[in-house]
Amino acid sequence: VHEIFEHVDPTKQPLADEVRRVVEERATSGRLKERHSELIAVVTQTLETPLGGPFGELTFGSIKPEDRLSELTFDMGLASLAEGVKAKAIGELLQAELPKSDILHDYAGMLAGRAFDVPVGGLLTGSIDALLRLPGSTTDKPRLLIADYKSNKLHKNDMPDPLRAYAPDRLVAAMAEHHYPLQALLYGTAVYRLLRWRLPEADPDACIAGVAYAFIRGMQGPTTPVDEKGHRYGVFAWQAPRGLWKKLSDLLVTPQPEGAGR
Repeated sequence: VHEIFEHVDPTKQPLADEVRRVVEERATSGRLKERHSELIAVVTQTLETPLGGPFGELTFGSIKPEDRLSELTFDMGLASLAEGVKAKAIGELLQAELPKSDILHDYAGMLAGRAFDVPVGGLLTGSIDALLRLPGSTTDKPRLLIADYKSNKLHKNDMPDPLRAYAPDRLVAAMAEHHYPLQALLYGTAVYRLLRWRLPEADPDACIAGVAYAFIRGMQGPTTPVDEKGHRYGVFAWQAPRGLWKKLSDLLVTPQPEGAGR
């Protein structure tokens, strides 16, 4: 599925025909050959679903191929293990920075718990599904969206309303269960450092528009429901408060005194 999203050119219309071309080219295994129609439908609907939340009516399908970096790999330096940085310190930072209304506030409490009293350090290697440059960006002031495609099946076959499993509140719980918020925080920190290196004069808080985790089974095109806060079913959309990316980056390289955070 990731490979299909990577190679679709949404500027080619009709979009379903372009998706079909890529599906037929890429989904060639025996099991997938029997599911081409389903793949075409879910990918097309995902590309046509407004992301909601801080991204409003923006869709993945409105991003041109030249504004998309797919499978962006990175190596990010952390403090050495001997310098005592703990994973729970990330949760403690979030607790201090996020308002109670933030959808990640409860997850911050989990991340600050004793289960995450474990050291982090060395070199972190990762890969971001897509880093998207949003419409209206300029060369010196890009607006970037960190995107991740999730094919997780959150509903059960006997559910009377399967779409309910992809409601925004359910997605927050699903994200926490798999610790995807921690993944997103590390991705954002990596992008922050990339900007600091490549565009040192730019404001990283303005450039990093946010994070969108697309649970594609819950994205049904333009008619996908939204909740009372404007969050779209099937999409976990989040924007960090100003200054958080710098504080996270600094935290991960700052030696901690022995016993800190306990």
